[in-house]
Amino acid sequence: MDRKKTEESKTLDSAAGGQREDFIESFFRKGAEFASELIEELQDLRDASRRLEAENLELKHQLASDDAIRELLAKIEHLEAEKKSLSSNARNAEEASQDYEGRYDELERELDAMANLYVASYQLHATLVPQEVLGTIEQLLAQLVGAASFAIFIRRDRGSEQMLEPVHAYHCPKAAGTRIAWGDGPVGEAAASGVHFVAEPRNHDGQTPLACVPMVLGDETIGVIVIYALFEQKNEFVDIDFELFKLLALHSASAIVGAGLMERAGGVKGSLESYRTL
Repeated sequence: MDRKKTEESKTLDSAAGGQREDFIESFFRKGAEFASELIEELQDLRDASRRLEAENLELKHQLASDDAIRELLAKIEHLEAEKKSLSSNARNAEEASQDYEGRYDELERELDAMANLYVASYQLHATLVPQEVLGTIEQLLAQLVGAASFAIFIRRDRGSEQMLEPVHAYHCPKAAGTRIAWGDGPVGEAAASGVHFVAEPRNHDGQTPLACVPMVLGDETIGVIVIYALFEQKNEFVDIDFELFKLLALHSASAIVGAGLMERAGGVKGSLESYRTL
């Protein structure tokens, strides 16, 4: 009986030992599996951490790049503003330069015109010989005005009538022997009114006078300078021409009358004798 119990006890102990070994083995196996899972998860976490670090670094680079782009855009905008300012200043400087050049050219033209008028006035009164005075008028009209064909008419009193007769002509055969009644046509009207007449050269028909400049001494017209044509290179009258017309209207009359009186008095010597009797 006791033997039987002893065998049963051994059998139970043997079974319990097997179960314990199975439990321990299962426990360690599960522990190993859990540890392996933990290691895998840890590796995954490390990989995820590396990815996050890489993404974070990329984001930092991107942010730095965006900042650089913003900086670059700001610089470009600043440079564009400077460029516009410089362009505006350059335009203003160019306009000022052009205005200065225009004023300089205008002043130069005015000085040149004044010099020409001075020379013309001087030449008109530089001689007291009638033909030389007429020759001087011819040179002034040809050189300064560009007149290619003209004639100088002097007033002649024919009884109760006043006529205009040519005393000098330059390339103007039509003037020879011509007599123009006072107040008749453009020439006669210019003589009667004392106001110069100027036609438009571009629309000129070539038959009528191009310009009529009355020569006035005091309140009387002593004659008229009549221009029939201009040189080919000149197609219009300019400001200096009108100024010269004014000068000729006044100074040519006094020069012609003075030269005529000098000639009648017998030249300089005769005029001096006349002067002593005053």
